[in-house]
Amino acid sequence: MKNMNYMKNSLIVLLFLLLFLQSCDGFLDTAPSNSVTTDLALLTIRDANFAVNGLYRPLKAASFYGGTMTLMGDNRGDDFLPRNSNVGGWNELYAFRYTSENLNQWGIWGSCYNTIMKANAILEGWESLQAQTADQIAQKNDIKAHALAVRAFTYFDLVRLYGYPYLKDNGQSMGAIIVDKTITPKEALEMERSTVADTYSFLLKDIQEALPLIFKPSTLSEANAQPNPASERPGRIGKFNYWSLKMLQARAYLYMGQWDNAYSAAIEVIRDSPYRLVSHSEYINDLGTEGGVETIFELLVGGDRETDMDANNNFDGMYNSFWHISPGMARLVPSIAWVELMEEDPDDVRCNYISWYNGSEDLTWIKKFPGIGGDFKRNNPRIFRLSEAYFIAAETALATGKQSEANQYLDAIRKRANPANPTITCTLDELLKEKRKEFIGEGHRFYDLMRLGKTMVRSGGIHFAHYVYECPETIDWNYFKVVLPVSRSARLLHPLCKQNPGYTD
Repeated sequence: MKNMNYMKNSLIVLLFLLLFLQSCDGFLDTAPSNSVTTDLALLTIRDANFAVNGLYRPLKAASFYGGTMTLMGDNRGDDFLPRNSNVGGWNELYAFRYTSENLNQWGIWGSCYNTIMKANAILEGWESLQAQTADQIAQKNDIKAHALAVRAFTYFDLVRLYGYPYLKDNGQSMGAIIVDKTITPKEALEMERSTVADTYSFLLKDIQEALPLIFKPSTLSEANAQPNPASERPGRIGKFNYWSLKMLQARAYLYMGQWDNAYSAAIEVIRDSPYRLVSHSEYINDLGTEGGVETIFELLVGGDRETDMDANNNFDGMYNSFWHISPGMARLVPSIAWVELMEEDPDDVRCNYISWYNGSEDLTWIKKFPGIGGDFKRNNPRIFRLSEAYFIAAETALATGKQSEANQYLDAIRKRANPANPTITCTLDELLKEKRKEFIGEGHRFYDLMRLGKTMVRSGGIHFAHYVYECPETIDWNYFKVVLPVSRSARLLHPLCKQNPGYTD
């Protein structure tokens, strides 16, 4: 019976994908918009919930959070570097050697629009879903909210990858192509890039529309509920809920420099959500726990989750890069500067991230996420942790003159790391230093420096010891490669899509 249900569920999802959630190999090529609503009208609420499960699957692809997004935040920064000159694309990314013709590693533009078009298809057919009972209406609203949330999330990553930081020019540089419906290939030819400011406005509007519709758990068990086939209830864990959507809102406002709005969103999560900071003693174990008390949004990988469409999906590609059960497998190692930062306080619980010098290579390694059940392939990427809300609250309080609040929220993180840490006066430099310790391997560092107009300085001999080509030692938001190029093939197919300045096709 279990296998029969699995085959039935898989067939429903497959039909859904074949009918109107086609991939975007041609960037924005997709099914004609007039084919969507009619087909989706045939689906039940239960079927549409399976489609929502399918909406989360591309987020786990190797070209999105299955590898690329985290590497974009860490491998381009100053805390990681490739262990030697023989690790291919990791070297290319570290040295900013990507071009508009390099399509092997940086296919994230197409992956993002594939996800966006799937969300658009759900949104166009959503009104036709039949719902009579209060429970069905709530589920129907939740379906719409997931499509809006995933679309907003995807646009946020598009704009920080392909658009210059908002504070550099008040969002006037080129951002994403805003697509709010399914379109024909002919329509795609006529679409141009919007500004960074317009892209942020669009995604924030999606968030605002989704917040009153999406499920709002009041307990951790509600937030982490597994699917219940007997009652036809979808799973909650591994998907957006009210609190993770609030975190996305807080992060978006932070990147825009809208300090008051970011502070309000972060404070609501800290004060009212069911999540809490793990203690000093719980910290390391929690990083290997699915549905931990501090994890607000994680993507699920591996395991027996056939009703949620989860699979390994090439995650070993990323986690081989950062850490492995055998350190010799890792392709990236922490920089001397980061290791020396951690050595300033040997009693900091986060020193347990480090696997010390290994054999003949005389390098340290990162062992931050041990994997669920000790399997490194089942390290669920943590998209939002409650600790980020504390950092956002501290940074925005500092920016708006609330020094005591800034001290309070930074102090909570510092004392969780080492209860003996004294309370200090929060400054932006102290906050960024603490954030380096907290989020290594989670894709924050490069974006934090660039969004604030800071200069990234790569120091320490091993940063450059293995490379025969030029590698930048200092980078700020004026360097044209802080944004990615739109691929040459995409621009040939869509000539109105302008290239970012500095790149040649």
